[in-house]
Amino acid sequence: MENTSYWILFLSSAILLNIAPGPDMMYLISRTISHGKRVGFATVLGLGTGAMVHTLFVSLGISLIITTSVVAFKIIKYIGAFYLFYLGIKELSSGKIELDGNRETKNSSFIKAFYQAILIDVTNPKVALFFMAFLPQFYRNNGTSKIVQFMILGTIIILIGFIVESGIVLLSDKIANLLKKNPIISNILDKAFGGVLVGLGIRLVVQKD
Repeated sequence: MENTSYWILFLSSAILLNIAPGPDMMYLISRTISHGKRVGFATVLGLGTGAMVHTLFVSLGISLIITTSVVAFKIIKYIGAFYLFYLGIKELSSGKIELDGNRETKNSSFIKAFYQAILIDVTNPKVALFFMAFLPQFYRNNGTSKIVQFMILGTIIILIGFIVESGIVLLSDKIANLLKKNPIISNILDKAFGGVLVGLGIRLVVQKD
């Protein structure tokens, strides 16, 4: 019974955390609407890979070192913010992009979108803080090492995220397809994505450590 209650609580928390609106979801929706579902799925994989890196760091105690070091924390934070600014300005200054059947190959390849999402997630210290605060709450002294437990729990969170985020990609792409024949809306959506990136960069900078 205790084991059942543990997993119900953990899975419920993991699902709620994954469906709660946040910067990653905003980034994913904007990315998909602007660049298509292929890039959207690449972003899902990239965000999941970045989350796996954070899980590994928490398991090995690296996240604790980073978050307790003011200098390291700020360096990572500003690298992440600068990269978001860079991508946002690049998007805003790019030429008009048609929102048509070629959206999936227009500007961002699958691999490029994948690596961008990894870098954005890994350089977000708030994600590190989340995993460092969340995973230890579900540690059990049952003979299994902390590293193994954290990696299993983190992997489950990420897999749930894949399911939720894949649904978001498909829904966002359908919305984009309804708008794809309007060149004005097409251009607005493309510029809006750049604005979202800049906004996320500003948010990362102004957030209290």
